[in-house]
Amino acid sequence: MGPSSAFLGILFFSGALGLTTSPTRGRLHCYTCGFAKPCYPVPTECQEDEVCGISVGTSDQKEEVIERRGCLPRAHCPLLGRATYWSQPYALRHQCCEQDLCNAAASLPGLPRLSLTTLSLLAAIFAWGVHIFL
Repeated sequence: MGPSSAFLGILFFSGALGLTTSPTRGRLHCYTCGFAKPCYPVPTECQEDEVCGISVGTSDQKEEVIERRGCLPRAHCPLLGRATYWSQPYALRHQCCEQDLCNAAASLPGLPRLSLTTLSLLAAIFAWGVHIFL
């Protein structure tokens, strides 16, 4: 078996294992949760024509703000939308991003953003019932 045959064999074997890189993009994974508070986001796989998004709704009548996360059709990103939540109409604007889990949280003014590692560590500590004394 010559060098070119060995190279083709390696390409075939890596392709069979799913190790080849492809120029086509895979589906995004985004956090999803509805308008309910508190929001407990769950990772979800989007459709091929969708991106991650945060939809923020404002109500004219009660001056309330609602927020949901999830997959959005790419074409909806620049558009304004409407939603009804608890019989109250809301005007929606969408904040879209195109990386896995990029819609984790909206940044809050005045608060530093914690890294995903820090948040995961804190969640694990509380889940295990470890007490932290400061």
